[in-house]
Amino acid sequence: MDERDALIIFPEGGNFTERRRVRAIERLRHKGHHDEADKASLMRNVMPPRPGGTLAAVAATPVTDIMFVAHTGLDHLSSVVDIWRGIPMDQSLRVRWWIEPEEGLPESEEERIDWLFEHWAAIDEWIEANKHPSA
Repeated sequence: MDERDALIIFPEGGNFTERRRVRAIERLRHKGHHDEADKASLMRNVMPPRPGGTLAAVAATPVTDIMFVAHTGLDHLSSVVDIWRGIPMDQSLRVRWWIEPEEGLPESEEERIDWLFEHWAAIDEWIEANKHPSA
């Protein structure tokens, strides 16, 4: 990759469903990640991030400005069948993104995990405030 490339990562590891969210939180608890499980249980609109691959990709890149993207309006599309049935799409879609510069990335892995969870909590809050677009 060079400065013109972008790597897209979905840190949650799959499309959101309530069942998947609950299982992901249970998996965190089972693995002894109680702090992350507690944080994830407060997030109602996203699954907890899975930091391993995300942080490995961040560490492997020479320049790592990170763009976070949140969206609403695709909530009902959680499978390929749902996507197929949803065409043509007649729902409103809202998207918000922001860039975190490389300089803001914490140094230690533990701090980076906390940082990722903080951004995921911000995404969750944004979704909660925007999940029922009026138009």
